[in-house]
Amino acid sequence: MEADLARYYRIELADLWRGRLSLRRLAVLVRHLPPDSATAVAAGGDGWTLTHYLQADTVHATTGQPHPADPRIRRAEEEKRARLAEARNRAERRRLRMAAEDPDRP
Repeated sequence: MEADLARYYRIELADLWRGRLSLRRLAVLVRHLPPDSATAVAAGGDGWTLTHYLQADTVHATTGQPHPADPRIRRAEEEKRARLAEARNRAERRRLRMAAEDPDRP
């Protein structure tokens, strides 16, 4: 956050203790850091700006293939893997429950 404040606003975080920066202003500045800032990425952002998304959409529109670095594609794949893992876990729990209810069942 300190590096982002210096990079984007030319403000030192130490100004908070020097009395030149209020907590309210610090909160406003941090809340409005761009999506590609280190603070936003550390908070779970993907680091892509609107320009990045538009460029990726242009690649997709012209080639028919999604941009390999597009975080939307990665998120969709991660969600798909998570849903599949959860479905497998449910199926395994069901299989174990059914096996416990009927010991003769394979």
